[in-house]
Amino acid sequence: MGSSLPLPHPRDFVGDWVVFDATRFCGIHLWVEDMPEANGFRLTIDPHVAACNFAMDAVAWRPAPDGISLLDKDGTTLVFFSQEGDGYRSEIASDNGMRLCRKTGGQ
Repeated sequence: MGSSLPLPHPRDFVGDWVVFDATRFCGIHLWVEDMPEANGFRLTIDPHVAACNFAMDAVAWRPAPDGISLLDKDGTTLVFFSQEGDGYRSEIASDNGMRLCRKTGGQ
């Protein structure tokens, strides 16, 4: 018999995260507040100066059994990050791959 991966609970992802590649980064915060128009949960960009050095159009996010999708205001997936170790990776988001990791106190 086959088995499928369980869908993680959104509250397991709440908090500060960093999206980055070799040269760019952006601090984001994942919430569990529903955004029905985007078919996901609210995502905000870190408002601190120098917390984001590239344009981030995502306003929502959605968990998947094997990763996390960042969504635009209409619910279109902008980038899907597959789970990899303690973080997430997207090979198609940029030439060198893009990562999504939970922000730690030292970042």
